[in-house]
Amino acid sequence: MHRFEFKPDDLFVNRLKTYPEYNVFIYQAQMHVNRDTRISGSGGLVVYDVNTNRTDSADKISPFVVSGSDKPIFKSQVYNPMVKNFSSDQYFINLYAQRLFSNDKLPSYPNDPTLTSSYGFESPIKRKLTSRSQLTTMDYYNVTSGVAMANVPHIYKEPHNVTASALQNVAKKYTTLSDHFIFTSTDFRSRDLVYDNNDINFIFIPNMYYGSTIKKGSVELNYYITGSKIASCADINHNGTLIGTTGSTSGSVVGLVLYDEGIIMLTSSVSLETGPSLSIQYKGPTNPAQISSWLYYGTTLNDGIPITSRSHMASYDLNFKGTSYVNTMTMFAHARKGHLNHSNNPTYRDLEFTRSYTTGSGRTFLEGESPIANVVSASYVSASFEKTTYISKVHIYDEDGNLIAITSMAKPVKKTLNDEFTFKMKLDL
Repeated sequence: MHRFEFKPDDLFVNRLKTYPEYNVFIYQAQMHVNRDTRISGSGGLVVYDVNTNRTDSADKISPFVVSGSDKPIFKSQVYNPMVKNFSSDQYFINLYAQRLFSNDKLPSYPNDPTLTSSYGFESPIKRKLTSRSQLTTMDYYNVTSGVAMANVPHIYKEPHNVTASALQNVAKKYTTLSDHFIFTSTDFRSRDLVYDNNDINFIFIPNMYYGSTIKKGSVELNYYITGSKIASCADINHNGTLIGTTGSTSGSVVGLVLYDEGIIMLTSSVSLETGPSLSIQYKGPTNPAQISSWLYYGTTLNDGIPITSRSHMASYDLNFKGTSYVNTMTMFAHARKGHLNHSNNPTYRDLEFTRSYTTGSGRTFLEGESPIANVVSASYVSASFEKTTYISKVHIYDEDGNLIAITSMAKPVKKTLNDEFTFKMKLDL
């Protein structure tokens, strides 16, 4: 078997920039990505393809950890959250468990060396409606007393939107695009999203949808009532501001897009309804009806709000493009003149050639070798002999001689002594 080494000019690594496009239709607490049929849950991209067609949760592939007999995984951490009580010559791990209010710990180290876990096999887009607040409760660990504190009241100096406040530093890098990303007013630029807005509607898009970042200008949101579009907005200026293009908010900024973080913030509370009130209970069956606005876009989408008797009237549409980079290696394999013109394939020799042999009561001896088969054809007379091979595959090996890839030809390539070829192959990294 012939083996050749790639030269520096035979290998090229390129990066391809792609823009995967998504259409997400949201209706009755379910989302359909690119019109795919929902398998289970609320819908979304499948985390692992191996679970794509597995509808029964018991049949799904789950992550697992296999430990050694000396438990090196658990000995590596003095306070290990996975094990409640494990003792050995040097370790005694139970203090961590005593300081936490959690029921997810193992009561003891199991006899089975395989520890399994679980995960949501779909990655859904989530919605969260937030409001200004001055009082909140929090959990924290008191280092001085060594006690975990739970549900401790905390009063803010001034009422503000906690979720938006956490994004202030992130939003600063977008202030060069628009003043609307200034969450707290200054003497020179007036905008106070954190303290002035009573409600902000957040749409969180997981990273596996958009890759590196959401493409500027690709975001579009549509709001439907009984199948008719009542409003739409889009990033028409490619600067992260969502401007109304249809409905009562047409021409106004109704929200923001944080491209790198996959977050959409909808801030407009202007009514999108025309005519009599639709009386849709966007905040759940125990709350009064609300007027349709961008604050209620995507209601029931993984936000904990149950479906009400009139929520079937509203549906939503989200369109955007991601940005992904694919590294590709291009390889050139050369079959030069005089090379690769011999084969160990039995059909390479003339099997009809009769060799001399000797028979007897014992073994049979064959003498001579079979000549190479003449596969050169001619129209009227027999053609002169010429060594000919057919290249059907190219094998690629790593530096240790391990086979890592095989390239198969759609049709074997005929090669004679005077022919030379260059095969171009691409491998996604």
